[in-house]
Formats: sequence, structure tokens, C-alpha cells
Amino acid sequence: MRVAWRTLALAGAILATSHLAAAQTSMTLAEALGRAREQSPRIIGARLAIEEARGRLAGATHRPFNPEVDFGLGNRQGHETRSTDLALEFAQPFEPSSRRSAREAVATAGIEESRAQLEDVTRVTLRDTAVAFVRALHLAERIRLLERTSGLASNVLQIAERRFRAGDIAVLDVNISRASLARIRAEIQGATAERTMVVGELKELVQVEGDLDVRGDLKSVTEPQLTPLLAATANLPEVRALGAAIRQAEAEGQFGQSMRRVDYGLGVRYQREGGDQILLGGLTLTLPWSSKGQAPIAVGLARANRLKAELNAALVRARIEVQSAFEAYQRRSAAVGELEREAFPGLDENDTLATRSFEVGQLGLAELLLIRREILDTRFQYLDALLEAALARVEVDARAGVLR
Repeated sequence: MRVAWRTLALAGAILATSHLAAAQTSMTLAEALGRAREQSPRIIGARLAIEEARGRLAGATHRPFNPEVDFGLGNRQGHETRSTDLALEFAQPFEPSSRRSAREAVATAGIEESRAQLEDVTRVTLRDTAVAFVRALHLAERIRLLERTSGLASNVLQIAERRFRAGDIAVLDVNISRASLARIRAEIQGATAERTMVVGELKELVQVEGDLDVRGDLKSVTEPQLTPLLAATANLPEVRALGAAIRQAEAEGQFGQSMRRVDYGLGVRYQREGGDQILLGGLTLTLPWSSKGQAPIAVGLARANRLKAELNAALVRARIEVQSAFEAYQRRSAAVGELEREAFPGLDENDTLATRSFEVGQLGLAELLLIRREILDTRFQYLDALLEAALARVEVDARAGVLR
């Protein structure tokens, strides 16, 4: 019986382990961006909005056939006769073809605007995804650096305890070493908590419910080229949306112009009066005597002029933003290069030499901790510089509309 229970317990443990392994998702930046394009609720909502716009176009292109039926029945009373009169009329109103064309143009521009809005939502979502991914990479590197530093601090504590037992140093140095180790371990907990929140943001963007592991390197960033980026601003989603809105406003003005045309309707009327039967054909005309689409024309023209001014301002603003983001990236990249050339070489050797000097009594604890803190701050600064450069690169692509 015990063997059976052990077998069941082992099988349960294996199943649980396999379930946890299956729940683990590992992604590169390209994979995260691809999944965000397909799974992000923001993008899905914007994509469905296009279907709404297509529905409006279907209504605009449809030629309505809704005949009007007029029926009348009454009693005719004469001096000596009495009869029942009947009137039955079928009529179909029509509108000018220019009005339907204007409606189609409005609906078509609405689809174009919805598509541009989808691209803008996609651009913002991919930017947020890339930012969260890069931050998660940075925090993972920070945690690894802190864990390595924690191991070195633990080694220093062991050396301090050994030298204290030998009578070389006071207990104060041991206590300081222990406090230094505790601070580093506390930093690990804080960085882990921050990474949990950042990965949570990323999981929400890419729609992953289980554990998510990010794979990549903060240094794997390609150099952008300014000229193509500036040229890409002409095709920004915001610019395209404004262009579609301008065409929509102009089409609304054309719709108002169509209201100056005569509406007409055709019909047939059957009447029975007394003993006579009458069949008549009919033509109905609606004359635009006073209502000539003044409001749609004026509003459409004013809206189109306003949107054209906004479009010109958007183009200028986009080029300025791309130029500024590009220059900021260059500065961030230069900061990384400066640290790699001047500060980063020799850090490992200095750390080893300082620890060895403290172990043999050539260096005091205060000097060792000061050197260690300087080395750690330099590594942190380098990691932060890599992060800022990567974020600046993402910002360049987002401002230029390359992320789509």
C-alpha cells in the first residue's frame, strides 16, 4: 500500500513539474513584438473598429428601395347614389447620384482613418512592449550583478570573521561587513520586486498568463540612419489619419452641395370613384428652395481647413521629434562608449586585488568597501547607460513610425 501511495505521489510530482515547465514562456524582443501585434487587446479593439467603418460603407453604397404605399378608403354619398371610393398609390423616392457618391466618400475616408488609428495604436503598443522588454532585461542584469556582488560580500564577511578570530581586526569590522552584505541582499529583493512589476506589464501587453522569461542583450542595438527616419514621418499613422479626416470633411462638404439638387420620386396611383376606375402615373419633385445644405458645406469647409493646419503642424512636429530623439540616442550611445573605453576595463582585476589586499592585511575594511562601492556604482552606471541607449533607440523608431 505504501508503495502505491509513493508511486501516486511521484506521478503527481512529475505532472506538476511538467505543468510548470509548460507554463514557462521564453521570448526574444522580436517574438514579444510579434505576439503583441496579434494578441494585444488594444490592437484587437482598433482592428475591430475597422469592421464598424466597413459597415458604414456598406450602408452608404446601398441603393435604397423602400417604396411608399398610400392607401385611402371612404364613402361617397350622392343625392341618389352611394358608393365606396378607393385610392391606392405606390411611390419610390430617389436621390441624386452625387449625394450617394458623397456618402461613399465619407464612409471610405472613415475606413482609411480607422486603419490609420489602428497603425497608431499598434505603434504605441509596440513601443510600450519594447520599453517593458528592455527594462525587464536591464533588471535581470542588475539582479545578476547584485547576486555576484552578494557572493563577493559574503566572501569578505568570511575573511573578516577569520581575521577577527585571529585577532587582526576588531568586531566592528565584522559587523560592518555583515551590514554591507545585508544591504546588497536587500537591493536584490527590491530589484526582484521591480522586475516582477515590469514583467507583469509585459505579460499584459503580450497576453501571457504564466511565467515569462525575456531573452536578449541590451547591447544588441543597431545604429539608426536619420535620413530614412525623417522620410518615414510622412507616413506616420497620425499624418495618415489627418489626411483621411481631411478627405472625409471635404466629402461632407460635397454631400451638402448635393442637397442643392432636386430630389424626385416616381409612383403609380390607382383610384376608384363611383363606378369609374382611374390609373395615374406620378412624379414627385422636392425643390431645394431654402434648405440648400448650408450647414454641411460650411462645417465641412471649416473642418477641412482646420485639419489641414493640424496636418502641417503634425509634419513639422514629427520631424523635430525624430531629430531630437536621434540626437538623444547618439548622446546615450556615446555615454556607453565612454564607460566601455575608460571605466569598464580593469574593474574585475581591481576587485580581486582589493579583496586579496584586505585578506593579507594590506588594506583596511573601510578602504575595501569604498573600492567595492565604486566598482559596483560603475557597473550600475554602465547598465543604466545601456538601458538609456536601448530606450532611446526604441523612442527613435516609435517617433518615426518604424514600429508597426
